[in-house]
Amino acid sequence: MAENYSFFSNKKCEYFPCHKVSDEIAEKDFNCLFCYCPLYLKEKCPGNPVYFVTANGEKIKDCSKCTFPHRAANYEEVLKCLMSKDEMLEVDISELIVDMEMEIEHSCGFESMDAEMKRQHKEIINAAYDKFFSEKKVKVILKQIDESVVTTAGFVFGEQTIECNALEKMNVAYGDIDSAYMYAFGIKDIDEKVLEESSLLEKYYVECLMIAATDVLRDWIRSYIERKHSVRHKKYVTDSFGPGFYGMDISAVPKLVKITRAEKVGVSVDKSGNMHPAKSCVGIYLVTKKEYGERIKDCAFCVGNKGGCAVCRGR
Repeated sequence: MAENYSFFSNKKCEYFPCHKVSDEIAEKDFNCLFCYCPLYLKEKCPGNPVYFVTANGEKIKDCSKCTFPHRAANYEEVLKCLMSKDEMLEVDISELIVDMEMEIEHSCGFESMDAEMKRQHKEIINAAYDKFFSEKKVKVILKQIDESVVTTAGFVFGEQTIECNALEKMNVAYGDIDSAYMYAFGIKDIDEKVLEESSLLEKYYVECLMIAATDVLRDWIRSYIERKHSVRHKKYVTDSFGPGFYGMDISAVPKLVKITRAEKVGVSVDKSGNMHPAKSCVGIYLVTKKEYGERIKDCAFCVGNKGGCAVCRGR
């Protein structure tokens, strides 16, 4: 029999047992402690729910045949799921392609091309996308962290501080920070053998697509967090703080990868401090009650050198 703290059976309840008992769980072992499943709102839970779509297109989670929370042996697993603040997302590159194309056109000088040259280059971009990206999905780990880790000098994780010059320049009031998130993702490298068969210009645009996907996905994550926190009241999300930009030194890569547990989405760091896959990204967003974007515009191209630029030093 389970420990008392993890088991409670209310046989006098008019709904007992609320799920059909089977060989998996005897009526005498039916746990009522989690009467209403606290994992219902989690898209991915350890139970065995069934999903169906209504006539209105609404996706419904049906847990009528799931007895997972009613088994005393699963008490610790339920608590573990409730305490976990890690969110695993999977983003289809096809959701980002329009913004990726816009970024490539802007960065590759399409405005200076005539109509025919622009058409030819777009055809090459579309062909490269269809060949290498059309079925590509990117896994993202999103970790909610306590706003107390944010200081004017940087981000403090226990006894470890990751310096970030832009935070002092932003001058964010502690009471204005609603939450904070760490994130990590890696876009799988292109198969070099397949890439060898491509033309030089196609190889160039494959690289452009990879860079654009990284930038656009980072902005997608930012928008996702902002929507998540703006259900009742409008909240704002800062640009991403990360190694090599916004005043954070590139040496922070191994620290952030470890804290974020980026290995869950296939991101690792070699002995030289380089992330793998090559197009990987790790960073931190702040959710604030007012917009702070304008404060860090001068840091848009900051390389995160240890001394900081003249602006961060208060020139």
